[in-house]
Amino acid sequence: GYPADQALTYTQQYYPGFMPAVAPAITTPAPQPVAQPMAQPMVQQPVQQTTQPVVDPTMMAAPNNMAPMGVTPMIVGDSKPIMTWAAVGCIVIALLLTMMGQFGNSWQTTDDESESSFNLGLRTMVVDCTDSDSDVEDMCIASYNVLLSEDMEDAANETAPSDPVVKGDIEDYCENTYSLMLNIATLTDDESLRSEAGENREACLKNDSAGGISGMILWIGIIGSLAATVMLVMSMLGKTLPGGIETHGRITSWVSGAVILFALIIWMVMKDNLDDNLKTGMTFYLTLLAGLLAVGAGVLDMLDKREK
Repeated sequence: GYPADQALTYTQQYYPGFMPAVAPAITTPAPQPVAQPMAQPMVQQPVQQTTQPVVDPTMMAAPNNMAPMGVTPMIVGDSKPIMTWAAVGCIVIALLLTMMGQFGNSWQTTDDESESSFNLGLRTMVVDCTDSDSDVEDMCIASYNVLLSEDMEDAANETAPSDPVVKGDIEDYCENTYSLMLNIATLTDDESLRSEAGENREACLKNDSAGGISGMILWIGIIGSLAATVMLVMSMLGKTLPGGIETHGRITSWVSGAVILFALIIWMVMKDNLDDNLKTGMTFYLTLLAGLLAVGAGVLDMLDKREK
C-alpha cells in the first residue's frame, strides 16, 4: 500500500542492496487493486523474566490424606504398632524379674506349719528369729549367728547382734552344721550320728551347688535379655546397629527366655528339700514368669512383623 519509491527506500533500510527486478516508474501508476501490506520484520525484544513461580507438577494439590506424587506418604497421627510396644515391655519386665531372681532370698521357704522360719536364695540363707518370747528370740539369733558365720569359733565368742534376721551362706551353714554334729558324734562315739552328719552335709551342699550353677546360667539369661531389649528398641526406632544385629532381637529374646527356664530346671533337679521342711518360694515363680515373658516377647515381635 506504499508508493514504489517509498517502499524501496523502506525495504533497503532493513535489506541493504535490495533492488527490484524492474525499476519502478516515476510516474504515478494506474490504480491497482489494493495489495496486502508486506510483513515487517520483527525486531527481537529482550525476553522479560516472568515473576510467576514455576509450579512442580509433582507438588500439585492432592486430595486429603494423600501425599503428592513423588513424595513419601506420611499418615498424620501414625503410631508404633501395639505389638512392638508389648514385646519391648515384656522383655524389660523379664529382665527386671530375672535380676530379682538372681538376688532374691525366697527360692525355698519353710512350710507354714514349721516353727522355724528359713528362706533360701540361690546361695544364701536367711533366718527370721522374730518371736514373742524374747528369750527364744535371743537364743535363735545366737544359734544361727554361729551356724551361718564363716568362722564358727570366732562367732561363738562374739556378742550376737540384736537384729532378729540372720543371713549367711548356705555353704557355711552346711559346713558348720556338719562340724557341730561331728563333734557330738566324736564325744559320744556314735558312728550312726557321724554317718548321718556326712549324709546331711551332702544333701545340704546340693542346694549350694544347684544355686551356684543356676545362678551362672541366669547371668547368661540376664545378659541375653538386656541385649534383646536393646535390639528390639533399636528396631522399633528404626536405628541400625553394627552388623545389623537389631534384626536379631526376636531370636535373642527366645534364647534368653529358654536359658532362664533351663536354669530353673537345673535348680529343681539338683536342689535338696532339707528334710521336707521347705517349699518352693515366690522368687522361683517370679523367675519362671521372667522366662515366659522373654519367650513371649519374641512371639509378639514375630506377630508384629507378620502384620507389616
